[in-house]
Amino acid sequence: MKLIIVNRDKPDVYAKLKRQFEDQIGVHVVIERRARQRRRNRQNLGPERRSRERRKFAKQFNGKDYIVIYISG
Repeated sequence: MKLIIVNRDKPDVYAKLKRQFEDQIGVHVVIERRARQRRRNRQNLGPERRSRERRKFAKQFNGKDYIVIYISG
């Protein structure tokens, strides 16, 4: 499966890619939904139980309009 995540500031790019891939099976075009990290106040929380940060993208936009993530399985 191919997941294309479009920068939230680029709705025109989202519309173009959505039309381009609408007939292709296994390709999903979505707009980035996260505006900020959810966890803000870490002072009142107990010890960190997670072994790694799960909400961080392995890829960043770095000035690009979208990123492509290939998902196997």
